[in-house]
Amino acid sequence: MAQSNLKEEIRDFTNVLTGGQTKSKQLYFQLKNSIDKAKRIDIIVSFLMESGVRLLLKDLKQAVAKNIPIRILTGNYLNITQPSALYLIKQELNNQVDLRFYDDNTHSFHPKAYFFHYDDYSEIYIGSSNISRSALTTGIEWNYRFNDLLDKDSFQQFFMTFEDLFYNHAIVITDEELYRYAKYWRKPAIIKDLEQYKTENKNITPLIQPRGVQIEALYALNNSRNEGATKALIHAATGIGKTYLSAFDSANYKRILFVAHREEILYQAVEAFRNVRKSEDYGLFYGGQKDKDKSMIFASVMTLAKDEYLNEAYFPEDYFEYIIIDEFHHAVTA
Repeated sequence: MAQSNLKEEIRDFTNVLTGGQTKSKQLYFQLKNSIDKAKRIDIIVSFLMESGVRLLLKDLKQAVAKNIPIRILTGNYLNITQPSALYLIKQELNNQVDLRFYDDNTHSFHPKAYFFHYDDYSEIYIGSSNISRSALTTGIEWNYRFNDLLDKDSFQQFFMTFEDLFYNHAIVITDEELYRYAKYWRKPAIIKDLEQYKTENKNITPLIQPRGVQIEALYALNNSRNEGATKALIHAATGIGKTYLSAFDSANYKRILFVAHREEILYQAVEAFRNVRKSEDYGLFYGGQKDKDKSMIFASVMTLAKDEYLNEAYFPEDYFEYIIIDEFHHAVTA
C-alpha cells in the first residue's frame, strides 16, 4: 500500500478517546480493532484488574492463536494489580504472553500505553487508562492515538523507553514470583473505590465464572494435573466458593461424584453445579433416594459408606471420573 494512501486510511480512525457512554469514545472498542489486526502487541500499564483482563481476554486469545507475540509490563506497587488478573492471563493465554513486573523501587511507575505493530507501521494509544473494565469503557479516561508514520520521533521515544523498562527494569512473572505476590497480597482500599464503577447492566444476570482466588486455585490445580497428580486438597477460608471451584474444575469431566456429610450441603452443591454446567443431569444418593444413572451424583457420606453401596457391584471402581469430598476432615469418621 502506498504511504500516502495508508496515511489517509489511518486518519479515518478515532484518535481522541474520552470514555463515557459513547462507544466510539471508549478505549476498549478501539483496542479490539487494533488487537485483531496487529502483528505484535506491547502493553504497559501501572496495574491490571481482573475485570479489565476479562474484557480483553477473547481478543487476546485470538491473537495468541495466531501466534502474535504479546508483551505486558505492569506494576505491583500498593497491591493494586490483582493476582487473579495475572493468573487469568497465564491460564487462559497458555503462558504465551511475556508478562513482567516493573522492578525498580527508586522511581514511581504510572504509565498507560498500548503499542500495536503492523506490517507497514506501528501505533500507540497513550493516556490514562489502566486495564480495568471501567477504565476501558465508560470511565472518563483520556487517551490519544497516533502512529509512527505521522510522528515517528515521538513514537520512537515512547517505544524505546518501553523496551528499556521491559528488559532492564523488570522481572518475569514466573509461577514462583506470582505465588509470592499472591501469598502476601491483601485487597487495598482503593480497589473498593475502583469496583464501585462497574458497567454491567444491573438487569442482566451476571455470568457464572471463576473470580478472585478461585482463578488462582484453578491455575494450581491445572498445573498439578499437568505434572501427573490425580488428587488435590483445597484448604481455603469460608466464603471463597469452594463448591463453585469444584464445579469449575470438573467442567471437562462427565461422571461426577460429590460427597458431603450434611444434606443441606448436597442441595447447595446441586445448585452450584447446575449453574456452572447448565445441566439437569444430576441425582441424589442419601436416605430413601438412591440415584445412580446420572452424570452428577451428590451423595451423603453416611449413606455411601455403607457396605451395601460401597462395592464393585454397585459402583465399579472406574464409575466416576471426578470425585469431590466436601470438608475432607470428616472422612476419617465415616
